[in-house]
Amino acid sequence: MNSKPKAVSNSPGKSGKQLSNSKKFVYTVLKILLVFIVVISFALAGIIGGAVFGYIKTATPLTADQFMMKGLTSNIYDSKGELVEPIKGLIDREQVSYDKIPKNLEHAFVAVEDARFYDHKGIDVVRIIGSVINTLKGKTQGGSTITQQVVRNINGNFRVTIQRKVQEQWAAIELEKKLEKWQIIELYTNVIFMGHNYYGVQSASKAYFGKDVSDLSLAECAALAGITNSPARYDPFTTNGRKETKDRQELILSLMRKQNFITDQEYDQALKEELKFMDSDKSQGKNVSSQSYFGEKVISDVKKDLMAKYNMSEDMAIKTIYNNGLKIYSTMDSDIQKAMDQVYKDDKYFPVVNRNVEHPQSAMVILDPKGGQIKALYGGYGEKKISMGLNRATQMKRQPGSSFKPIAVYGPAVNERKITSATVIDDVPVYMDEKNPTKPYPSNYDSGAYKGLTTIRRAIRDSVNVVAAKVWRDYLGPDLSLKYLRSVGINRDKERYVSLALGGLNEGVNPLQMAAAYQPFANKGLFNEPVSYTRVLDQSGKVLLENKPKSTIVYDEAAAYIMTDMMKGVVTSGTAAGFGEIKNKNGEIIPTAGKTGTSSDFIDKWFVGYSPYYIGATWYGYDNSSGKPIKLQPAEYNQALSIWHAVMEKAHENLSVADFPEPSGIVKKNVCVESGKVPTDLCYKDPGNPPQWVESVYTDELFIKGTEPKDNDRCDVHVLAKVDTESLDAFGRPLLAGPYCPPSSVEERVFIQRKIPFSPRNPDDPYPLDWKYELPAGEYCNIHGAPAPAASPDKNKNTTGTPGANIPSDPKKPGTSGTTPAPSPSPTPNRSNQR
Repeated sequence: MNSKPKAVSNSPGKSGKQLSNSKKFVYTVLKILLVFIVVISFALAGIIGGAVFGYIKTATPLTADQFMMKGLTSNIYDSKGELVEPIKGLIDREQVSYDKIPKNLEHAFVAVEDARFYDHKGIDVVRIIGSVINTLKGKTQGGSTITQQVVRNINGNFRVTIQRKVQEQWAAIELEKKLEKWQIIELYTNVIFMGHNYYGVQSASKAYFGKDVSDLSLAECAALAGITNSPARYDPFTTNGRKETKDRQELILSLMRKQNFITDQEYDQALKEELKFMDSDKSQGKNVSSQSYFGEKVISDVKKDLMAKYNMSEDMAIKTIYNNGLKIYSTMDSDIQKAMDQVYKDDKYFPVVNRNVEHPQSAMVILDPKGGQIKALYGGYGEKKISMGLNRATQMKRQPGSSFKPIAVYGPAVNERKITSATVIDDVPVYMDEKNPTKPYPSNYDSGAYKGLTTIRRAIRDSVNVVAAKVWRDYLGPDLSLKYLRSVGINRDKERYVSLALGGLNEGVNPLQMAAAYQPFANKGLFNEPVSYTRVLDQSGKVLLENKPKSTIVYDEAAAYIMTDMMKGVVTSGTAAGFGEIKNKNGEIIPTAGKTGTSSDFIDKWFVGYSPYYIGATWYGYDNSSGKPIKLQPAEYNQALSIWHAVMEKAHENLSVADFPEPSGIVKKNVCVESGKVPTDLCYKDPGNPPQWVESVYTDELFIKGTEPKDNDRCDVHVLAKVDTESLDAFGRPLLAGPYCPPSSVEERVFIQRKIPFSPRNPDDPYPLDWKYELPAGEYCNIHGAPAPAASPDKNKNTTGTPGANIPSDPKKPGTSGTTPAPSPSPTPNRSNQR
């Protein structure tokens, strides 16, 4: 059954009760909301407080070593402790102490960056509140104090996060507890970024104003203080940047006046002062595009040693070198380096003989043999313009030619007592090329001529390839050769072929390696690993690295001395004559020794020469950047020698005359140069005495005691024979006298007679130059025959005697009659071998 709804009463009693209930409900809701807000507030405060506490607790505390500035420019000093060059990489910073910072500069920073700096305890609460309000209004205003900026630069954290800001503020408060205000200013002015690659006010002052920061005027201080706010905007190297810098300078000056740092008069005077900024290309603080060649070598060596000693990564080692204000004491002699720089920037030493090819190049290293210290080096022609480019003095790999012979052949063989300076090797055509056994190899550099019987001394002096190859193959052997090369820092263990003896390598060498390898000759047989620096200190003076070269005994003193004595002949009368002799400023000759080198086809030229003071290794040639080797022209053949001489003479100009000291264990003896034995009377009567290229007897030849020829070991090469002066062979030699030669044409002469007769393998093989002094054994006069017999009764018979009828004629054999001439001793030039 449906019922009707009851009517609603409109009586005043009921209405008042309903209103009262509504008020209670609203009150209850508001109370609940208030409680909720309070609870939420406390919760948020707890959360925020907890977060802040967590941020502070997890923040990395500032330590004492962090107060020491990073990003400081490291410096390289020479062997005398003089600064030679800063190491300028991504950061150029020069530390300056507080007492060198002008008060006006300090006040300028305070005025514009942190007006309450001297009063707050690390953070500026007033500035923080102002920053928050401005942020809510959509405006940006920094709230960081100078102390906070120091913290930021020390820990390197520039991220825009609440956590970073809280930790920074806490760290600033802690920093203020540990440091005085002046110490904070000192840190600040040394760590701030000032545009380009300049950090700190000292490098910026030198860059932008060309002066030390302590010399800045008030106007310049205000201008410099404004740059750090926005280095790109306030760039004094640009026209617009200078205008912006001037505007900000005026603002800072007004703030300084307002804060009573300067007077009205000082303010007016500073405004009127013209700001004279440096041009970027003339700036004292301008970042150099590259280190010197020497500097790059030092950096490379320090990097390697930091990685080894401290187990650093390469990146960490590089950052340590460039950013930690290291003091690196190098081995450089600045005077020698300047002399080398001067020569390498002088075009007269680099003749452009072919303008259709690249420019000639060269590289050189000077080493102190007594300690292995590098005194100077240069890695290429002209001004160095490329950072970390090819340093030819230390990085290239080129063929050394005959400059390799002393270290790969002769030095080891003398030291092993395999040969002596008087050992005689027959310089005649040989066949050592397994791929082409019918062609003579090696040939000699000088038109392919062969000298014949040749002593080791003469072979070194005249750079005879055949002798070096024979000694390497027949006396020394590849195992010993490679062992000695390793001992002087050159590992070529895979190169076991005869061209090694001639400097024809698969992997070439550079001037530093060659200078180092010659050390034992000038240093009593000792090899030192070459070093470019002696010590590395950190910014506090602590020694990080100490570099003492490792020494190895390579030769005994007597062997080293004999090698030096033989190589003296190279500079006095051999392949370096006219260039290897050096004089001091008084015109006195300082003894030197050395060895030239020419690679195949005249691609590379070398000279490694040394005095008792220094070793200099010089290379000259082309980079061959197109891939096709460029041959040197005759006008360039002596350029390596010329450069070596120019630099070394400058290096020795203030040095006194000193010779290489003779050690004990040296024996002197006269020897026959054709046999290497004690000379007989016949040796002094050598028909070629003195021929143009040889002396028949060498006076006071040097030997290691026990290797000299015995007194009864006398020359058996020179022989005496009678010849007929009217009967000559194709070489112009008189043939042996026969029984019918008239006394008027017979002479007794001295000849040489090889123990192993020379017999050409090929018809075109050249004869050695001493062939004309060879005894024509078995070849007799062919013009004086037996006297005619008495007349025969048979008139139809021919009874007339024929001259020489008793000597057979062989047209193919030199020295006999016939129409076929003997092969010429001067063959077609063969340039395919090392010199």
